[in-house]
Amino acid sequence: MVISLTDHGRSGTFDHRALIVDADDTIERLLLPQLRRKITSQQPVLMVVAIDTEAVIRERLGPDAHALQWAPTNAFYQRTGFTYSRFLRYLRERQSRQDVVHIITEPDVVTDPQSPVDRAAAYLSYEAMANEVYTCYRCSVTCVWHSRRHSPSMIEEVRKVHQRELSAGGVVDNPGYVAPGDYLSERTQAAMTAVPPVTDIDITVWHLEEVADCRAAIARWATMHHFVPTAVRQVVAAASEVVANGLRHGRPPVRARAWSQDAMLIVHVEDQGGRPIPAHAGYRPPVSPADPAGLWVARQLADVLITNTGGGRTTVRMYFPYAVTHRNLRIPT
Repeated sequence: MVISLTDHGRSGTFDHRALIVDADDTIERLLLPQLRRKITSQQPVLMVVAIDTEAVIRERLGPDAHALQWAPTNAFYQRTGFTYSRFLRYLRERQSRQDVVHIITEPDVVTDPQSPVDRAAAYLSYEAMANEVYTCYRCSVTCVWHSRRHSPSMIEEVRKVHQRELSAGGVVDNPGYVAPGDYLSERTQAAMTAVPPVTDIDITVWHLEEVADCRAAIARWATMHHFVPTAVRQVVAAASEVVANGLRHGRPPVRARAWSQDAMLIVHVEDQGGRPIPAHAGYRPPVSPADPAGLWVARQLADVLITNTGGGRTTVRMYFPYAVTHRNLRIPT
């Protein structure tokens, strides 16, 4: 993702572009000219890119690369929801100082073929919502995706969540662009693999007072799987928010099941209300303490959260990879 607070953005227009890297020289042909212009005009540029991209840029720019500000990718790219809100928080911070800043990043969300959930597909929902949530920061965003790392169908989805594309022919409109509400509405009924016949946890909760017992069981379970204490608390917090939401907005009982797959912890919560979850739920940060925050918190603490409604049940499933249990990860606000 390339985020630029530019003069274009300051006019009140949010410009969301895709840059599809489909050849060895794409970065050199399309991105480097932009960087050279920013360096020449002494505009600050923050680089949050992969090691191979950084190597190409440093080699081509030579000493001029020192004029760029470099940040490690794991400062932003951790869990999918955290990545989205981390950039949001950064934009807030820069705008509060009235800074004009340019951020160049590329999403680190390639899905492991053995993973039970598609992280890249889940991240695109956040890309779609950036078209609404980031608009008040008057920024322009170009997201860099690699066609050699993702399937053609995934690249087609990438184009759906970006209004325009940076190409050899310049910046062109994406005819397949889909508005955020429509894009998310098409994905509220996420396909889920079947729940195993036997799970590590299977708890039925009828009243809010019983959520504490559910929390304790999930804490013991995550600890047994060697999650560090901070990560255990995050799994517990996300799960309890979803269980409580089921009791408040659905219909009891709420059933919480949990199991592991490889290094992934999976928490599956369903209530009996059959009430569809709004497509935007959990993608907009709460503005005041009175705003609903349950799904927002859950989306930050789980790497991926998907929902489905059918058969008289409303289901939320959360995935917690061991690889992203960072000790310093906190709930973004």
